[in-house]
Amino acid sequence: MIKPLFTTFLVLLSLSVIAQDVLHKKDRTTIECKVVEIGLDEIKYKDHELEDSPIIVISIDLLHKVVLASGREIIFTDLLNDPGAYADDKKRAIKFHFLSPLFEHIGLSYEKSIVPGQSFETELGLIGLGFNTSEGVRGAGAYVSGGIKFLKTPDYYSKRFKYAHILKGAYVKPQLIFSMYTLERDTRNTKNLAAGAIMINIGNQQIYNNSFLIDYSVGFGYGISNQGSFDNADYDYRVNHYGFLLGDREVPWAISARLKIGLLVK
Repeated sequence: MIKPLFTTFLVLLSLSVIAQDVLHKKDRTTIECKVVEIGLDEIKYKDHELEDSPIIVISIDLLHKVVLASGREIIFTDLLNDPGAYADDKKRAIKFHFLSPLFEHIGLSYEKSIVPGQSFETELGLIGLGFNTSEGVRGAGAYVSGGIKFLKTPDYYSKRFKYAHILKGAYVKPQLIFSMYTLERDTRNTKNLAAGAIMINIGNQQIYNNSFLIDYSVGFGYGISNQGSFDNADYDYRVNHYGFLLGDREVPWAISARLKIGLLVK
């Protein structure tokens, strides 16, 4: 008789322990309690150890999540980083490098949002298309690049703050770029050139009506190439590698500038 009663007591005791709501704070501490109300900005709860516990209020800003006695989890995300806040925003874009035809290539880009505040962008440049601005010299080849955009976060925090568009705003973009092409001079000499760079781009992207964009940026970094001269003539030394400009081996700076227009797609 005693053993069944003892077993029942242990079961009831375990249920009483399990059947508690748990508040998980951002500092990794927890509060076992009985949740009374969950609001937009705060949670009201009672201390489960006090029979006549007063109602205690805690700001949602201090909490990571709430695990209810039923097992249901409620995770709190601020509006700025909540993907649901951008459900109506188009999250992909196709861009054209507006000035690229003036520099003997056609540049195209594709951007896709990863999470709010971050997106991935890749570029392709088709060298040899567009207007030939170097008399007697013609290039043919391509460049490719990829980088992650990090949108600028606000200088101050507001509970209802969010990006105007998931792809809009000032940004920093680390980028890798590689260019490979054949250069022909007066149909007499040809040279296979390859160049690469690691760059930091600073820019701003404006979105219009969730359909059209303008993206402008400048980039700075370091690069390397196998560039040389035709017939050892100094004036043939290449600085322009289409996707970027590159210095010599002694000062291997790399710079770039972009003006892009594009369309947003789902």
